[in-house]
Amino acid sequence: MNTTHTERSARPGSKISTETVAALFGAKAQTPRRSYCLFGHWMNLAPTKLPNGRLLWDLDEACRILNGEPVKPDAAAIKAHHERKAAADPAKLPKHIARKVAAKAKRLATANPTADADKPLSSDEVAK
Repeated sequence: MNTTHTERSARPGSKISTETVAALFGAKAQTPRRSYCLFGHWMNLAPTKLPNGRLLWDLDEACRILNGEPVKPDAAAIKAHHERKAAADPAKLPKHIARKVAAKAKRLATANPTADADKPLSSDEVAK
């Protein structure tokens, strides 16, 4: 028996909120947000980011995934996402995150002061 999880929208290009797309897949809303932040997509779905920071997801693509149909990620949107993140101004980094980054760098430098950042780890160093 071939059943569909959700009916496709009558309006082509319908967009849904992060909370709604997460509910369709039985996930918490933070799951697609984190995946988008790290990888630029979630389950091959790339959202539209609004100026206020909210994400809108394509309903038709979500329905295709739920029905077992393949969905190709939008490589251009993912590349643009990674470029935008890489070009982020360090001055815009929240102070508490900057402190965490500095503390972690200090911890790592103290843990292995002879480590060369450009040299790959040997198998002995990885096992430690």
